[in-house]
Amino acid sequence: MSATPSPTPAAPAAPSAPAAPAAGAPDAVPLTAAQTEFLAAQSAAPGYAGHNVGQYVELAGPVDTEALRDAVAAALDEAPWLRFRLTRGDDGPRQSPVRSPGRPRRPALLDTSGAADPVAAALGLVRGQLACPPRLDLLTDPPAPGDVPDLAGSVLVTVGPGHHLLVQFFHQLAVDGHGLALLNHRIAELYTAAVRGRPAGPSPFAPVTALVEAESAYAASAERRSDLAAWTRHLAGAALPAPLRGRSAPPADTALRRTVLLDAADTAAVETAARSAGVTWGEAVLAATAAHTTARTGAAEALLAVYAAARTAPGTLRVPAAAVNILPVRIAAGPADTFRDLLARAAAETAFLRRHQRVRGTEVARAVWPAHAGARVPGPLVNLRPFETELDFAGVPGRVVSLASGPVDDLAVSASRSPEGLLRLDLDANPALYEPAELESEAAGFAALLAGLARRPRTPVGRITAVRPDGDGPAPSDAAVSDAARPVPVPAGDHEAGPLTLLPAAHRLREAPGPAEAAHEHVLLEVPAGLRTAPLRRALTTLARRHPALRLALHRAHGVWSQEVRAAAEAPAVTDATALRRYPVAGLAPDARDLLVTAAARAAGDALDPAAASVFRASWFDAGPTEPGRLLLTAHALCVDDVSWQLLLAELPVLYGWFAGSGGAPDALGRAGGLTAWASGLATAAQSPARVRELPYWTELADGPAARAWPAAEGGHRIVTRFEVPAGPPGPHPVDVVLLAALARTAAGRPRLHDGARLPVELELPRPGAAPRTAGRLSTVHGVRLPLDPDGPEPVRRLLAAVPDGGRGQEQLRHLNPQTSALPAGTPGRGVAYRRRAALHAPDSAPDWGPAPEGEWAALGALRGDPPLTGPVELTATVAPGPGGGHRVSVHWRWSTALFDASEAAGLSEAATALAARFAAPAG
Repeated sequence: MSATPSPTPAAPAAPSAPAAPAAGAPDAVPLTAAQTEFLAAQSAAPGYAGHNVGQYVELAGPVDTEALRDAVAAALDEAPWLRFRLTRGDDGPRQSPVRSPGRPRRPALLDTSGAADPVAAALGLVRGQLACPPRLDLLTDPPAPGDVPDLAGSVLVTVGPGHHLLVQFFHQLAVDGHGLALLNHRIAELYTAAVRGRPAGPSPFAPVTALVEAESAYAASAERRSDLAAWTRHLAGAALPAPLRGRSAPPADTALRRTVLLDAADTAAVETAARSAGVTWGEAVLAATAAHTTARTGAAEALLAVYAAARTAPGTLRVPAAAVNILPVRIAAGPADTFRDLLARAAAETAFLRRHQRVRGTEVARAVWPAHAGARVPGPLVNLRPFETELDFAGVPGRVVSLASGPVDDLAVSASRSPEGLLRLDLDANPALYEPAELESEAAGFAALLAGLARRPRTPVGRITAVRPDGDGPAPSDAAVSDAARPVPVPAGDHEAGPLTLLPAAHRLREAPGPAEAAHEHVLLEVPAGLRTAPLRRALTTLARRHPALRLALHRAHGVWSQEVRAAAEAPAVTDATALRRYPVAGLAPDARDLLVTAAARAAGDALDPAAASVFRASWFDAGPTEPGRLLLTAHALCVDDVSWQLLLAELPVLYGWFAGSGGAPDALGRAGGLTAWASGLATAAQSPARVRELPYWTELADGPAARAWPAAEGGHRIVTRFEVPAGPPGPHPVDVVLLAALARTAAGRPRLHDGARLPVELELPRPGAAPRTAGRLSTVHGVRLPLDPDGPEPVRRLLAAVPDGGRGQEQLRHLNPQTSALPAGTPGRGVAYRRRAALHAPDSAPDWGPAPEGEWAALGALRGDPPLTGPVELTATVAPGPGGGHRVSVHWRWSTALFDASEAAGLSEAATALAARFAAPAG
């Protein structure tokens, strides 16, 4: 975490009316130069909250919460100047540390584990704290001598079993990123010592006077005058940079943030390019930022505002306080330059900055650009964070995550290393200039540009930056564009957002037993070897943009359900980096891989949360560069049907190829979406005269024998059988005809399967051909009552053919027409549940993307989140093309464990399948 001064005042100034020093004020010392700037900025805008900064340390493992709270308090007590009173001295504002023995600084202990999203709930509390500006008047004139606001606070939040967040919030007056890293290292050290019963050792901190005295000596030295003159010469002729967005706006209280984590291959490419040029990864990020900036503005050079520690004097690196500086970096970056050229210039610029980093950037800005209205150095902010991102709390890893880093007037780029060694890029933007979707595009484009430059360090930058991340630039001339530096060139469905008429599938789920959150489906795909994380993630997020159902949120209040489609910029499938998980499996034995797939599938299903629109996740099992991998897609049951999965499978390889730079523009995908209009159209159709004329048919069907109450059963005996059906005549699908006829005959002598007169069946059939080309559960369900022991399939064929409009009207009349909503279900007690769906197959254009071998799917059937069985049996007929226009059928049976034992269920499944095959055989 680092600090950024606000661009409001032109020069540092003291508060308008600082209090006179209290009698006996202890250890009053001047403010550091950074504190003076932050105080001036906050005093100029007392109601501005942007100088509040925050982060959290995520602890995944057993934690002694009391010991941790004690460690936090002890570390803060070792740095008493982090809580101070402002007084007035002859040389300007001064700070007096406030020691309050009766006011312990242990963090509050909160528990959000009961929330729908415990982490989001915890961070929401903290963001509320960050939105509150400090009371400077209480720093200068407290109601009691020791009662001043604490500018360094923290909260320990339990978000789950063995899962805690130590959330920290500070004002930039108190501490900068380097100082906070010192503090957290000490907290971890104190906690570890306490838990392990050993001494922690003396405090490593130096007092704030070490900084103040070093800065005072420097300010009066010839070195400062020499440094300022060097900066003035170095920046001679540098023009004020144009805003990236073509306009300016004051920074908001909070900035937008988009985080991109480069995958291992992209990180390695950046490191290799940097190492070969003799520079650091940070300088590679700086060079890429320069290329990105000049591509945006059209300028010949980039002027960037870069953070510097400004702690070169002895002892100053041990002071947890505010010293951070922001200084200019000037890098020429033309379209003919290569990344190697930019790396050399970035290295030279940072070497110059390090030699002259103690002179304040505000002073440099006033000397070089007298007309510049802002206080800080102009240009996009760049923060290269070398701080630890993982700490050791007695063996429990503490992952450090930044939340807010201070004011952002346009765009800020922060770079750090994740605990896994991956490059993390945080892009913060002024919400007055950027929409969330624009920042997302900016972040993806910048990450892609960095990776592309690193892979082609000797290619002219103009070739690699030919495509701008928002799609405004010209099309690339060849496939030399980096792995994700391509805009989505096809019409997307992300224009669809807002309330969605409750679809029949949602009404079905509302009436089904079991929790709605648990209803989900998986598909397991075989994918090519050597996929890359960045283009795969972009392809998946583009699917969510194109298909509104993958952004669906389900709300329930007082028993009433409603749905909405989230805007793409707010949907977890688009914004949540964890929606794609990578699992390295190279070298794992098949059994171990199967166990990992099962565990990942269970975790993905548990992570779905339709209330938060988290309804689509992916798990990639990376087998390395030579062996095909596996991709597990998990979606809530309201978002997909068999047609949905086939649509997503057809689009995914095309989009991946585009973002990976190995395929052409996917124009043939056409327009997706249309879910909102379809849902509204169903409600209109439900009230049409044609649909209302069906009412007598459905009423008569519902007036059958009294409902039978079958006992509900969890799980079920799962059996798979197979047979083939030749092509049939027009009319009802031949698979439905022969399979239901066989089931009706099998049920004749088995009262546990029927209601005493007929076999009640609830049919879920694929979506009608008129449905839109988009994801969503658009299948239809209707009831039938089959005659017991039919004389072959013909009676069943005639019965199905007599169903009006293929059965689409029953649910519409029950759920979407207020006048007919009292219509009861057509099959009381539900009875047999039958579903037909098309088998998933590899698209013709990408035969190496297709369903995984059937044996690998075996463990996924029990993980679908099926509701309890409320009838005797549920069967799904999965139909694939067969020879001569016929059909290959796999029947997945699920028998009630309350009614049948495993042997009986297997025997009935085999008998019914054999009878269906006989019914399907050609006569003669």
